[in-house]
Amino acid sequence: MGITGTSSGSRSGGLFGRSARAAAAELPPPPSHWGDPHSIAFVDRYLKPGDHVLDIGANNGAFAIQAARRVGLEGAVDAFEPSPQMRMKLNETIALARTPQVIVHPRMVGKSHGLGRFIDGTGKFKRRRMAAPGELVAGGVIGVDCVTLDRWVEIRRYALMRLDIAGCELFALEGAAECLAIANPPVILIALDAALTDFGLSPGGVSEWLADHGYDTILYNADTHKFEYVAEPWQRRRLVLAMAQRARNDLSRRLADYVPLPANG
Repeated sequence: MGITGTSSGSRSGGLFGRSARAAAAELPPPPSHWGDPHSIAFVDRYLKPGDHVLDIGANNGAFAIQAARRVGLEGAVDAFEPSPQMRMKLNETIALARTPQVIVHPRMVGKSHGLGRFIDGTGKFKRRRMAAPGELVAGGVIGVDCVTLDRWVEIRRYALMRLDIAGCELFALEGAAECLAIANPPVILIALDAALTDFGLSPGGVSEWLADHGYDTILYNADTHKFEYVAEPWQRRRLVLAMAQRARNDLSRRLADYVPLPANG
């Protein structure tokens, strides 16, 4: 198991960069499943029985079920899905997969606690996400409880977080700054894509924020089983890894200790 590359990723682009939309136009399209083959392989290789996982933006549960099968009944997957429509599908998926270790939370995750405004797929781009300040949407918005991870996590320790919330990823990270300061979780699968531009954000800006809080944005190569440090990894894949710098060696050891699930696992 190794770590390859020399750069910790781009720190260009700016948090609220003028070129955010232009850069977003060059990003790869979302994959048809919850993730690309490299991300799926990383989750399979990294998670261990008994692990606890955060799934922020659980959607129809495809990621949550994969994670649940890896962590087993002794582990847990906390799946946050504020959309009533998607939550129905999520609960159906959990029931069909027989994975009671997936716990569904009907809440948004953001940078503040309280009642938030949520657009349930009725906006211009049909995204399900937090409403921007002052944003008016045909079909309206719904009120949903919003939590910060700093207050919600408390003493729980997580091995992994998937963060895919239609351009609102930075707000969830800002509400988790205390957790991230202690590398909880040590690795985040985060979506860095065109949806960020709805809030005037850019992938480079979010990557810079993560770097300032001790996380490198990198890729995992499922063919070589190595981490790759490349400039602007979001240009290659929609989902990238944000890895706590202090946890680098532990993550490499975890991947080296991979044990496949039984064929019926």
